Amino acid sequence: MASKILLLSMAAIFALSPLSRADLIDMEARWSGVSFGNGASAVATFTLDTSLFNNPGHNLFAGPTSPFLGSYVPISDAFQNFQMTMTGSALGDGVFTASDFSLASFSTNAGTLNFNSELVGQPVLNGLWGVSQGSFSLSPANGSAPLSPGDFDITARGLNGIPSERLLLTSFAPVSTAAPVAVPETSTWVMGFLALGAVVFMVRQRRLRN
Repeated sequence: MASKILLLSMAAIFALSPLSRADLIDMEARWSGVSFGNGASAVATFTLDTSLFNNPGHNLFAGPTSPFLGSYVPISDAFQNFQMTMTGSALGDGVFTASDFSLASFSTNAGTLNFNSELVGQPVLNGLWGVSQGSFSLSPANGSAPLSPGDFDITARGLNGIPSERLLLTSFAPVSTAAPVAVPETSTWVMGFLALGAVVFMVRQRRLRN
């Protein structure tokens, strides 16, 4: 009896414990206008779901207003809680989310990237990712969102889509090497409470018999 109670207690604790998701990585991407002679900069924070990426391979993700939604994985799924802040530009400063983009492209150029370290400069086929090979580009869904004219750059834009400063991707790296913790689903909580309830019931029954 004691062994059954112990096993049920362990099951309840396991069911209620948070689930670790190694494929979810908190990331930060940075762009700078220094290479193009301007002082504009942009930073984007998001949680990358690496399970949705072909690595190696080419990936396309669709925004909520994209005609490709349904054919491609949503940007908001692959780049969760995406938020880009543009500063220092003449026309395109602002905060942008996944809904401001119709398409995101991410290619490893046949190389396998390590998402747990800085991506820019990692060796891939025929060169370095973020320097000479691969891509991370964004297509805007509205007139004010940044536009990617190349594989690793963005252009700030005004309200009418007027192009402003151009910026180059300088970093694409994890915020922390610690794996984020996912909140257990409702079914997990239910199973845990049922197991815990069974433990309480069995203990009470044993006391009554004694």
